[in-house]
Amino acid sequence: MRKLSSLVLLLVGVLYPFIVYFGMDHVSTPIFGLILGGLWLVRAPALWHQPGGRWMLGVTLVYCAVLAFGGEDDLLRWYPSLICALLLAAFGLSLKFGPPMIERIARVTEPDLPPVAVRYTRKVTWVWVAFFFLNGTASGLLAKWGPLSWWTFYNGILAYSVMGVLFLGEWMLRQRLRRRINKAPMDGAAQRLLSHPWVADAAGGYAGKLGPGMVVELAHAGRTALLRHGRAGVINELGQQAAGDDALSTPMVWRFVDVLPDVARADALLQAALPTLPRVLGERLDGDTHVIELELPLDLACFAEHFPDAPVLPGVVQIGWALAFAAPRLGTPTTCRGIDALKFQRLLRPGDRIELTLRYDAVRERLHFAYRTGDAHYSSAHLRLEGAHA
Repeated sequence: MRKLSSLVLLLVGVLYPFIVYFGMDHVSTPIFGLILGGLWLVRAPALWHQPGGRWMLGVTLVYCAVLAFGGEDDLLRWYPSLICALLLAAFGLSLKFGPPMIERIARVTEPDLPPVAVRYTRKVTWVWVAFFFLNGTASGLLAKWGPLSWWTFYNGILAYSVMGVLFLGEWMLRQRLRRRINKAPMDGAAQRLLSHPWVADAAGGYAGKLGPGMVVELAHAGRTALLRHGRAGVINELGQQAAGDDALSTPMVWRFVDVLPDVARADALLQAALPTLPRVLGERLDGDTHVIELELPLDLACFAEHFPDAPVLPGVVQIGWALAFAAPRLGTPTTCRGIDALKFQRLLRPGDRIELTLRYDAVRERLHFAYRTGDAHYSSAHLRLEGAHA
């Protein structure tokens, strides 16, 4: 439903000038306001949790209410200017308080943006700020003093043509920047990294479409820095060291490992997805309890995607691992219907070596798990299962 409402709202926004031009003689302004307000209300749950979504929703709903109860036809022509003003505020405030809006969008697909790419996204954000200001101003002037046909032509054709040129131009510049980055030698960057106290060894490689990358074996100081500053902090520091005087030598993709692989395997490692499960070092059966020795990778996916500044293993991931490891060993399902006696006592961090104990009570259909190292306990719980079979 939300995806459908988003699509409909997008189509209404794109076709709005023509809807107003051809529909004013057939649909009253209050009806326009009610329909538009209804679409925004359907989008409300999703916008409520987005940065700036609440005030954007509030402003548009006030505008729709004015349309519905004011009934002035001229007010219909101010909708494009209102949207431009909201986007101008969102993009402009992101430049002041950070990160810039284009950087946020870019990090969805490329979380390890190098400094040169961060600076580029900031410049692109400024371009869109200028566009929203000029476009909103022109649309407002036409709404106030221009004939309806001019307003429709500008907002329905000319403005979108300019946006298309901006999108195409930015895409071409981005591809040019990627090619320049891809040509930057990684061997020199790896040599510069070796002089950093956080690095024990390093090897450059290429991550396919994502560009050049670096595989780093962290020294003890580097592991400590990873725990203190998170993946984002370590990448920022090492990225500057790798670039030296040439910002284009900054790796686009980073992998942190315990032992540096052969140079021939660096590309494959950089192109592979980040691990989502711990490494199994060994396991044994202690009575009716399975004991699995695990090691948390330095490059665990959740550390990069959800906790770039604070690498802590989330509790929901710990529960998911317990269910995943128990299923093939105990014949239990990979989901549970309830959790009892859940305890989190210590943090699990990158590189930790732990034991996961699993014990299944077939009569009560309960799975008990615990993460521990010797006498130190990290977490434990009883998971209530359904449809389990021993």
